[in-house]
Amino acid sequence: MSIPQTKDDSTYVVKYMPLHGRSGLTRMLLHLAGAKYKNEFVTMPDVAANRADYPFGHVPVLIEHRADGTTFELGEAIAIEHYLAEKFGFLGSSPSEAATIKSIGLNIYLELMTHCFSSKLAEVSKDPESAFSKLWPQFLACHERWLNKNGNNGHYIGDKISLADLVLVNWVRVLEKMDVTIDEKSPITKVVKTIAALDVWKEGEWEYFHPFNSVAVE
Repeated sequence: MSIPQTKDDSTYVVKYMPLHGRSGLTRMLLHLAGAKYKNEFVTMPDVAANRADYPFGHVPVLIEHRADGTTFELGEAIAIEHYLAEKFGFLGSSPSEAATIKSIGLNIYLELMTHCFSSKLAEVSKDPESAFSKLWPQFLACHERWLNKNGNNGHYIGDKISLADLVLVNWVRVLEKMDVTIDEKSPITKVVKTIAALDVWKEGEWEYFHPFNSVAVE
């Protein structure tokens, strides 16, 4: 297993609140790629009072300062993640692999988003009649099938980290904080353990990038 190595002379600014949340995966991609970036923290009242300062009136926003002096600004978390994943080599080695990786990541997001930010998810997950309890077995079966098809090696595609792996890990960590458990023998658990075991994490960094964690104000 390897992390893609891509030369990049840009520096980045991640505009978001002082927590990971919807910008956590963006920061993780930048970290894994060894990119130079800093955080620009905002508050929701500030954003609400200055909607025109943001591409779509909300955060997160990525600002890229390129070596040639130009600046690129991008809104919407999924678009940001796709852009960075493509730039840093986390979208496979062909257009078809890139499309597959994006489709897996989008499926994870679209299937789980409705449920994962409800404070009652821990209760709902134990209710056999809830929409989540009906969805969850189907979700597990689908993604375990994908991972087993690739040899249950801790990745969705080949033997390299892709955006799909990182999206899965991010959402599994959200679910775990909401008392949703996944079997230790599941191929999904293997993906989490594979990413957690990367040498790139210095002491404390794996936990630092948890989607529910705050980000230190610089």
